[in-house]
Amino acid sequence: MKKLFLTVAVLFAISTTTFAQGWKVGGGLTLGTAVGVDDDGSDKLGFGLNARGDYAFSEKFSVAPGFTLFFPGSPDGADVSKWQLNADAHYSFLEEEAFGLYGIGGLNYSHIKIEADAGPWGKYSASDGEIGINLGAGITFGSMFYGELKYDTAFEQLGISVGVLFSL
Repeated sequence: MKKLFLTVAVLFAISTTTFAQGWKVGGGLTLGTAVGVDDDGSDKLGFGLNARGDYAFSEKFSVAPGFTLFFPGSPDGADVSKWQLNADAHYSFLEEEAFGLYGIGGLNYSHIKIEADAGPWGKYSASDGEIGINLGAGITFGSMFYGELKYDTAFEQLGISVGVLFSL
């Protein structure tokens, strides 16, 4: 029984060490060309905060799940919220000690919700979601900092993100 327990404990320690070696987590800021909302309801530049992970399968391939919460504004007293779930794959073209360059391809689920006062009729609320594609490129600086430029088809925008990732 002790040998079985010791074997399971050693296997668990090896698997968690191996699992943790490929993961990085962190976040940053995103500037989107169409996530802000003007007073007349048209799209404009907007900012958001993102949280993300990055798991390296090999030196060339990694996956990067993430979540971005945008701050679109409140036109004419309406409360607008926009957010996005991302599942991106990265292919590393260049990996040096000082910087790296990678391509991005992936899927996203983008969501928007609008709530407004409808006067004597109460409150108006509407929401919509759409699945889209992400295409772009990114760069890493050292082992922590990243910058990305990608187009997403759901919000039909170009997004620029910068942030930091920490190894687990």
